[in-house]
Amino acid sequence: MSQAIRDQVVQIVKDVCHPTEPDLTDHSRSLLECGLDSLDFASVLMGVEEKFNVELPPQDQLHTAASVDALVVMLEKVTA
Repeated sequence: MSQAIRDQVVQIVKDVCHPTEPDLTDHSRSLLECGLDSLDFASVLMGVEEKFNVELPPQDQLHTAASVDALVVMLEKVTA
């Protein structure tokens, strides 16, 4: 897994949640469990799409991408 991509995804999550920073020490933990709500999660997905210039699958398919690690894996697949 790319550390650079992970760092960028973490920064997007922090930007969305500013000024409250979620606990992102465990990158495999669900973002919803880290304190994000569904609107925050949608904003993270839009931020990821914009930052990496990709289109992620529809949100109903993204329950598997509910963590930083899962988003990184998905990004690596769509950018490969």
